[in-house]
Amino acid sequence: MEFRSDFVPDSDPAYPVINAILRVVPASRWAFARLTPDGELAGLLLEPLGNGGELPRLKSEYDRQREKAKKGPRIAAMLGPLGEFESGITLLFADAEASFGILTLLRTSELGPFTSSEISVLALSLDATSERLSALRLDGPGRYALGDAADQPSDAADLEASQASGESFYVLDPDFQIVLAWTAEQQRRIALTGLRTRIADRLPGVLEEAVRELIAGWRSDPSTQKMGIAHPVPFLVVRTQPMSGPAGLFIGVRIDRFTPPKSLRSPAARFHISPRELQVLAMLLDGEKLETIAQRLHIAPSTVQHHVKSMVDKTESRNRTELIARVLGWEATGEMGRFSR
Repeated sequence: MEFRSDFVPDSDPAYPVINAILRVVPASRWAFARLTPDGELAGLLLEPLGNGGELPRLKSEYDRQREKAKKGPRIAAMLGPLGEFESGITLLFADAEASFGILTLLRTSELGPFTSSEISVLALSLDATSERLSALRLDGPGRYALGDAADQPSDAADLEASQASGESFYVLDPDFQIVLAWTAEQQRRIALTGLRTRIADRLPGVLEEAVRELIAGWRSDPSTQKMGIAHPVPFLVVRTQPMSGPAGLFIGVRIDRFTPPKSLRSPAARFHISPRELQVLAMLLDGEKLETIAQRLHIAPSTVQHHVKSMVDKTESRNRTELIARVLGWEATGEMGRFSR
């Protein structure tokens, strides 16, 4: 397997998800690489202080993980040497036919072991991201489903229709401490790897913040204790509901994975994207470079740049990364800039 040291392009659909994973589950060191259809590591996305030796390490880790499971998505304890790190997790984004990327997360003793709630979130991100990247691969440029605009969730109430299986349930006390937790069996695959973890006493910070915002209006009057729903990171939906009992008021939290529909018609209609811009957008979603898009559409590279700028303006985005995130229904954040070359 040959290695190329180029970076994952900033238009890659994996960008906002990797960003969100790191927001929810912090790591002392991490590395992500994209895989080509024939299984080669095609690009590397590293933190700024990476030492340049990550591609060989990721290749070795990928080979070890595939010895355990030949195909499909996988979340497991890191099988390669940990060095000075206390624990590590590997995520292989894949479907039954191909692998799309590998992400490794390493922690020192300062950050401590991964918690049960973090592992649950990682399992949800694995499935949601694998499905999304699989859909992009299968659709390909010019073959994206163009379903009805109503298929795209436009507000919190519509998120309900875009959910798939896989969820976690928590009961929090008024201090946001976890007093009861249950996760779907599918999210306990990590337990088979022997990874040392600890039982979480709180939700990851990003999710706790979402819960706090959802219940900010709760008062002693039951009429104020309304159910809420939020989409804090690309692959998750958070729901809250009041749970009253003899011991007082508790917070019920359900966390599901979010899978946006495989349709470009809705964002095209929403942002007034033209048919030609839609062609460019489809190729951007496939990770194509601007020069390649120009060649395939038989137009000048400057024309492609014009179309991209037009879509950036129409979506009120700051760059191509935010453009991709918004048309996919994934929230871009200010931290996206840390992935720039």
